[in-house]
Amino acid sequence: MRLPMCPTHKSPITHPLSSLRRKEGLSHAAYAQLIARKHAELGFGTMAARREKIARWESGKVTPELTAQFTIARLHGVPRAEVLRLGWPHWLHVADEPSVPLCAPWTAEEALRSLRALTRSVRTPAPDDAHFTVCAGSVDQLLTHWQESSRTQPPAPQRAGRPPAEDTVTALEARHRQLRELCRTEAPSTSRVLADAELRMVTELLHSASYGTELGARLLTAAAHAACLTGLLAYELGDQAHAQAAYVAALRAGVLARDPEPGLWALVLLAAQQATQGAPDNALRLLAPADQPPHGPARAASPLPAVVHITRQAARTLLEPVAHTAPDDDFTATELDVLIRHTFTYDALPATAIAPQAHRGHTSPSGISSRERLV
Repeated sequence: MRLPMCPTHKSPITHPLSSLRRKEGLSHAAYAQLIARKHAELGFGTMAARREKIARWESGKVTPELTAQFTIARLHGVPRAEVLRLGWPHWLHVADEPSVPLCAPWTAEEALRSLRALTRSVRTPAPDDAHFTVCAGSVDQLLTHWQESSRTQPPAPQRAGRPPAEDTVTALEARHRQLRELCRTEAPSTSRVLADAELRMVTELLHSASYGTELGARLLTAAAHAACLTGLLAYELGDQAHAQAAYVAALRAGVLARDPEPGLWALVLLAAQQATQGAPDNALRLLAPADQPPHGPARAASPLPAVVHITRQAARTLLEPVAHTAPDDDFTATELDVLIRHTFTYDALPATAIAPQAHRGHTSPSGISSRERLV
């Protein structure tokens, strides 16, 4: 079966193990033989060297036994501690480049580590075959951790350093709003440079400054919004691995900030990415808790409820295009991209500006389509 192609960016969805194997220039059979030999050398015993085994692992439906994972980790220079800490398949990202694993522990320190890893990975351009996780089990695990952390609300990180002035944090918040508006008119490649710089600035403050509960929450909210923006721009440039890492980092920061809105935006952006990259079933999984407390948007004028509805509807259409034969139900990935981009970058857009069904064939009472209003 051929891998689904992204209608917008034309990049195939790949499992991280497949990406590592191809980077080594090995076929399924050659990779299986390599793992079997190393498995025996490490004292784990004999192992069948069948190409079908590698293919099943790369399908995301079968998880290798732990000794096989240790063997793969040894081949790619990943410590066993990371295998145990992150679990399959998330530790595979460690072998490729700095990234934010989907299911690393949901602690304050891990949230800051995720932001720092994200800013470092910006400096290294992603390879053409950079992967992102599409395994349904990984998505379900991510949601479970996010919901549990939202309910328990882990304590914010504690730092010893010079506290930032409140005016500095206020200026960062204003700068972010201006940057969002700039992204509506400038090319993603230009905007991403500025968005990445903003994320590094906020991340450095979170790591080096001391702050109380209120100021810390504002900094974490700013970091979550900045991560969402850099993720959206990375997505538009075809850097899917970085986009996913950014959205996961935003989810973590939003939980620590105890602000539901940036986390919910991250969830919607991640769902839209999954839908347009060929995994609309994962998008529906991600959006399932979006309407449930405590994840409702904080602002009464937030466009998020409408965007959640539209993204869910688009995912259903992309999941079962044959079942949606009416022209009015014909969503495309490009149309979803347009709606998500313009709604997110124009933060002041009220919910009433988005029709309940904002796609081709559905118009507002004024006769102007939602897409035209957004653009």
